[in-house]
Amino acid sequence: MVIKMSSDDVVSVTEAAKMLGKPRMTIYRWAEKGKIHALLFHGTLYIPKTEVDRLQEELNNEKVTAQ
Repeated sequence: MVIKMSSDDVVSVTEAAKMLGKPRMTIYRWAEKGKIHALLFHGTLYIPKTEVDRLQEELNNEKVTAQ
């Protein structure tokens, strides 16, 4: 199976952390635990933008539920 991706489809851990308002280590922990899908390419972890979007929605829903 071949999966084609471009650099427009993924963000760095630092970018994902900024977008989600979380520390970088949280993104690494989530990737390790499987809460967020990540791609390891040449020793660097990348996060698909679709995963960032999914988690943003999930975090927003948690905020609404908590209020």
